[in-house]
Amino acid sequence: MFRLDGKKVVVVGGSAGMGLATAEMAIDCGAEVAIAARNPERLAAAAKALTARGKRAVPWQALGIEDRPAVAGFLKAHAPFDHLVLPGSTVKPLLYEELSDADAREAFDSKFWGPFWAAYDARPLMRRGGSVVFFSGVAAERPVKGYVMGACINGALNAAVRSLALEFGPLGVRCNVIAPSLIDTPLLDTLHAHDKQERCRGLAARLPVGRIGTAQEAAMAAVFLMANGYVDGQVLGLDGGHLSIP
Repeated sequence: MFRLDGKKVVVVGGSAGMGLATAEMAIDCGAEVAIAARNPERLAAAAKALTARGKRAVPWQALGIEDRPAVAGFLKAHAPFDHLVLPGSTVKPLLYEELSDADAREAFDSKFWGPFWAAYDARPLMRRGGSVVFFSGVAAERPVKGYVMGACINGALNAAVRSLALEFGPLGVRCNVIAPSLIDTPLLDTLHAHDKQERCRGLAARLPVGRIGTAQEAAMAAVFLMANGYVDGQVLGLDGGHLSIP
């Protein structure tokens, strides 16, 4: 197992799904953790469970990734830190024919601009040898009909990390992005139960691995990117072979 002893990991979006799993795994690897997310009740419960897991208090703050001043204040309160993990968006499936200007801007604010400015504001607060881990998605390379915004945002994040690796390089901080396919997290519950089951079953049948991914597998990818100091400016596919489907 990779080790993160003596490191401090900040997770914005750490109350559930991939963010919570990453916080859990970081603690198991020896790291100190702080978390933020938008739902205070779920966040408090997550922090309590994480504190019990690591036998060390896990501080938390309720905020949305789109609220730049709040995120910047949270980061400053926990500086200096080593790694920043940014899975905290609320992008929902948006059908192209039903898309509005407000929907499009909200989606970009949540999944692109929020993480982008969080990383920007974290620059002076991070220790050398640290990293920023973004989350995009397989739609950047394998779009599906009706999910234009997802493809656009994921593609923008994938392009951004290659440039951000150059910007953060002089600080000794690396930037990478995880590009998952469908992962079994509470985000899937934003779909109707029947739609969720059908979508998961349909994709699982087509994937070479024969199933969708887990939050723990996403956490393993995040810990790898934090721990491996030679990985920089990369898009790490976590798609069960999705891109190999003819």
